[in-house]
Amino acid sequence: MKEIHPIDYVSTRVVCERLSIQPSTLRKYASLLDEKAGKDLYFTRDESNNRLYTKEDIATLQLLIDLKNKPGYTLDVAVNEILGFRYNSDTTSDIALKSSINELPSKLQLFVAQQNEYFANYQAALQKKDDQIERLEKLVDSLVKSNIDTANETNNIPKKFKKKSFLKKIFD
Repeated sequence: MKEIHPIDYVSTRVVCERLSIQPSTLRKYASLLDEKAGKDLYFTRDESNNRLYTKEDIATLQLLIDLKNKPGYTLDVAVNEILGFRYNSDTTSDIALKSSINELPSKLQLFVAQQNEYFANYQAALQKKDDQIERLEKLVDSLVKSNIDTANETNNIPKKFKKKSFLKKIFD
């Protein structure tokens, strides 16, 4: 004869600890799943109408959390995805996922175009700075040459035209 094992249920507190969520968040997720499931309540309830959670329910709730944290997923889409796995009748999440995937290439193209424009502007600014540096280097070279020429000319001035300091004038 086949032995029947009773189903092990887990308390709300244990579910919250395992999923690292608040009880209010757990109630929200469970209510959404129950609401979307319609007349077939997703979770089993006890005689006091409290939800009872199994290990499978915890895995489902963890999947819900993981899905809602994915890009392109909302909580509603994640719930529909889970119910689609269970009832195999929901295509809303597929449509939402496909539409977000279809938007991705155009968004990527826009991003690449913006980056290309930024790099072109940056390259133009760098070229402008290089031109300024080159012009300043030429100015410095001409000033150095001018100073050298001036220094050479002052060495060629006869001594009688060179200025003497005050002390030299007195003691000469």
